[in-house]
Amino acid sequence: GSIRNFKSIRFIRMFLTDFEKDIHLRFATFDLVRGEWRSYTKSLYPNGLAPSSDGKLEVQAVNIEENADRTPVNYVLPPGVTRETDPGQPQLLQLNEQSMVLRVRDLAPNDAKAVYKTTSYDMRQYKRLQMFVHAEKLIDDISNLQDNELTCFIRIGTDMVNNYYEYEVPLSLTPHGNYSTYNESDQFTVWPSGNTMNFNFESLTDLKISRNRAKREGNNNVTFQTPYSEYDPDAPLNKITVVGNPSLSEVKTIMIGVRNNSKDIKSGEVWVNEL
Repeated sequence: GSIRNFKSIRFIRMFLTDFEKDIHLRFATFDLVRGEWRSYTKSLYPNGLAPSSDGKLEVQAVNIEENADRTPVNYVLPPGVTRETDPGQPQLLQLNEQSMVLRVRDLAPNDAKAVYKTTSYDMRQYKRLQMFVHAEKLIDDISNLQDNELTCFIRIGTDMVNNYYEYEVPLSLTPHGNYSTYNESDQFTVWPSGNTMNFNFESLTDLKISRNRAKREGNNNVTFQTPYSEYDPDAPLNKITVVGNPSLSEVKTIMIGVRNNSKDIKSGEVWVNEL
């Protein structure tokens, strides 16, 4: 009919058809799951240039209930994470635990793909940001992906182009195999500690102060419109970038993305969890 969107849904019907014989169904619960993250469709290639390959991004979910025996790497709980118990059930029922999947294919050198969500945060009330990150080769990978060739970054700011902080971590790959979710060593193999984002918000503001000082000293290569980067003194492999004049008191957007840091076209899969 004349329906335009999903803003005023009043009825939902479910149809079960085309059964060849009588069958008994026990209907448990009907849950609607909302995804807050959206694929970023604009270019993230440096200087607005066109990349040499048109990379693709697939956004999915992976969880302990459905993917505990997946291949090539089964889903394992991140270190220190336990499944919550549903307080609304009389029996001890564990809730599902899942991560967001960012699968990139044919990503050109220096190009990136990302997801984002709009929000409204005053991050001055927090001291640190943490997030577990996992990376693996695809089963059909012909790009011969190696450690540290893909990086995961998180971008926070008032917008995603002109005013933001970015923190970038090179990713170690998890070898293909079957791992135990109750073995701490296996947990750290699937979720390497070097992949984990764990930084102090002061490192972001210190970088902006350093950029502004360099600008005042007359460094012609430093502007507010171009990225200014330094490496995290607490984690020398991780890079911090600032563009424009972002403020932690008024974070409007959060972006999570994957960047190809190699010199060849690459494909791979990244899981992110517990931001």
